[in-house]
Amino acid sequence: MLKSNRGSSRGFTMVELILVIVIAGILAAVAAPRMMGRTGFDTRGFADQLAATVRFAQKLAVAQHRDVYVQLTANDATLCYDVACATPAPGPGGEKPYTVSAPNGVAIASPVAALHFDAGGRPVNLAAQLDIQINGNGTHHVLVEQETGYVH
Repeated sequence: MLKSNRGSSRGFTMVELILVIVIAGILAAVAAPRMMGRTGFDTRGFADQLAATVRFAQKLAVAQHRDVYVQLTANDATLCYDVACATPAPGPGGEKPYTVSAPNGVAIASPVAALHFDAGGRPVNLAAQLDIQINGNGTHHVLVEQETGYVH
């Protein structure tokens, strides 16, 4: 007499395998475009990094009780103690010069070439709120308030 071991066999049924393949296909179709197009993430990430750099420049001016400049070009932002950037300012880790560079496909559009914070942390010579645009896949803004220097 042969015993049937049908109840103890292990493995996946054909329905379970097809279901897993369908779910994996749906996830790939949704996730793949997000992973391939990084410019949107890079644009937002650099906007946040630039805002943090400008905040740091303001705090550095207050902490060291001296003027600090943020030199802005289309590709980067550098901290300096003078408008000509002859004396670079240190970054949060002490590195000199402290520069943040835009990733590929991302650019800075600023109405001023240099943002100047006085020893009290107030911006100098801003006629209105400063709007630094970060352009890539979409546009993000880093705003600096005229009176207080608040960065957001």
